Amino acid sequence: MVRRFRITRYRAGAAVVIAGAALAVGVSTSSATTSTPKLAMIVGANNQNAFQEMADGAIVAAAKYGDKLTSLAPPSTTDDATTEVTEFQSAETSSPNGIGIMTTIPPDFGTVEAQAEKSGIPVVAVDACPVPTSMVPTCVANNNEQVGEGIATALVKSGKIKKGEKGLVVVGDDIPQLGLLGLRIAGMEKVLKAYDPNLSFTPIQNVTAPPTTNEQAWASLVSKYPNAVAYIAPGDQDAVSFVDIEKSTGKHYLNIACDVDPVAIKGVEDGQVFGLGDPHHFLKGYFAMWILNQYARTGKLLKGWFNPGSGVITKSNIASIVQRETNNQTRYAYYKATIAAEIADPSKYTLPLSKAGQN
Repeated sequence: MVRRFRITRYRAGAAVVIAGAALAVGVSTSSATTSTPKLAMIVGANNQNAFQEMADGAIVAAAKYGDKLTSLAPPSTTDDATTEVTEFQSAETSSPNGIGIMTTIPPDFGTVEAQAEKSGIPVVAVDACPVPTSMVPTCVANNNEQVGEGIATALVKSGKIKKGEKGLVVVGDDIPQLGLLGLRIAGMEKVLKAYDPNLSFTPIQNVTAPPTTNEQAWASLVSKYPNAVAYIAPGDQDAVSFVDIEKSTGKHYLNIACDVDPVAIKGVEDGQVFGLGDPHHFLKGYFAMWILNQYARTGKLLKGWFNPGSGVITKSNIASIVQRETNNQTRYAYYKATIAAEIADPSKYTLPLSKAGQN
């Protein structure tokens, strides 16, 4: 079964004017604006849920803090080096008070980000931290090895992989050039190898990010390795593909992945997917806009690697996740206490950007 593109809850590309109250934090100061901050949030694609979660977080934050937000995304990750760069350059005009950028190819943005910084337009990298030549001082991103460790630890504790059975684990990667996904895989493998040194692992397979080709890649791997003890992957589409593959074949394959696509969440609920690493994408978009808003209104900029945290989704907490993912109001309600705690003392969640590596 080849899955078709889903109808998504939003399509990035519209400027949204919203009003709200401002808060204050920061460690670096500059001049502040008294007018409505004009901000932009750009994500890697508008056909995948992970990117939409980040954009939704930005939309909610802009509404709360009274910003004019331009939300942009290319149609797929294959357009990062062309469409997304062009969108970034257009945002320098439409959104002079700050740009949040999530790209799957940070090296391609080094030059344009540096140009924006030199011209006085602050940039916050989101999800994927920037290359040093970008001059971008702030990144909102997970510790992605911990994201992988979290879901693999849940799998180990479940007992679904029998220790000592010398089985094969099939490993896929949606976007091999995006280092943060490799870190999630490293976290998964680290936990599984520590649990059972007898396990063997395939070389990392490029399963691609687009929905159709991702499912085709996994269907081929399932056919090649039908008796693997587990199938692991770091991305948005992988669990979704296994839901379709299991429906098509009538067989169950023990699998873990990451992100909170609605089909993947339903897969956890129905038992087709063991669980998901939850990178809390909504929070990353939210905090990127909060940081830019504070700089625009107070002249104070939070610098460094800000990590809002991550979680794990399994059968044990799936009901609360289903409720959270109903809409943006329920997402904000779920995260409200976390947002308040992290805003109250952002230094507790911030490390020097040099520590971020490929996160």
